Amino acid sequence: MSSDIMKVLTEATVDVPLAGRVLGLGTNAAYRARQAGDIPSIRVGGRFRVPTAKLREMLALPPTPMPSAPTAA
Repeated sequence: MSSDIMKVLTEATVDVPLAGRVLGLGTNAAYRARQAGDIPSIRVGGRFRVPTAKLREMLALPPTPMPSAPTAA
């Protein structure tokens, strides 16, 4: 599995270029899509981040399962 998809599955947010790559867009197109609202984003500090929950939804990927609680032996 590609490292970009692994980041989408394991991280809370990713940067706009990575979101664009997994959607099949170049960097400039990804920033234009973010600005148009086609790629959802939040501002963290001075940078835009894409919530991976929304990105997984756009890609029709299953939501990442919550880590299971340890079981008593």
